[in-house]
Amino acid sequence: ERSCELRDSSNVTPQVFTLFNSTESMDRAVALARRVLDETKGKDDSAAVERLFQLAYGRSPEAEELAAALEHWAKMTAEQSKATVASPEYPAEVRREANEENTGKIFSFTEKLFVYEDYVPDLQPGQVDARTRGFGDLCLVIFNSNEFAYVY
Repeated sequence: ERSCELRDSSNVTPQVFTLFNSTESMDRAVALARRVLDETKGKDDSAAVERLFQLAYGRSPEAEELAAALEHWAKMTAEQSKATVASPEYPAEVRREANEENTGKIFSFTEKLFVYEDYVPDLQPGQVDARTRGFGDLCLVIFNSNEFAYVY
């Protein structure tokens, strides 16, 4: 079979779209955005995009890529400034309902979610400003790029 870059189509698109558009991917993008913006504090926006490309691709952006990235960041920051973003709350337990196999009788029970007892989530979009969320959207674009996702 041909490598990813040469394939016309893929047969696992649901998996790809789930990964690319997941909450976890966005959380990681926001965390990377915060890191890059902290590392380039006091510098212009081009320096942040340059650092993002270095971290993600191991190279500097071409002039056209830099311009497109800065434009996308500006658009996403404008969008994010209109958004109200809340951080999710993770439940310690959930109430479930099921059918008893032999009788068909419906019953309910409470399931304790042990994983959330000492869970510390990633940095959440609701914990950062619109500029950082906008840059996080750019980071997500980078995560979704063939150059980032493809393993040679």
